[in-house]
Amino acid sequence: MNPTDQEKFRPVIQLRLDAIAADLSAAQESTKPISPDVAIGRLSRLDSMQMQQMALAGKRRLEDEHARLHEAMRRIDTGNYGRCFLCGGDIATERLEFQPDAVSCVACLNRRP
Repeated sequence: MNPTDQEKFRPVIQLRLDAIAADLSAAQESTKPISPDVAIGRLSRLDSMQMQQMALAGKRRLEDEHARLHEAMRRIDTGNYGRCFLCGGDIATERLEFQPDAVSCVACLNRRP
């Protein structure tokens, strides 16, 4: 993939990074620990703890995607974006449009056990 094509993905990735940052800041309240001195029933406390754990799992997924997208930006900077790490060939533009942090082409992904 040539540098001009690589640069076309920079605003797409930046837009997603901004959305993730907003989602992470919004998730701060729902991931706070449940205080044991709050007077709620036992089942309500369990439900609150389950919701907190689900929010924490969502937050971890967002943080992982954030890190992968930052790595994709670094690959744009170094000129390696859109190149498969396994075979060295180009990753299809359609794949990068769907998943901008992709590091392997579909053919290599299908060959993996």
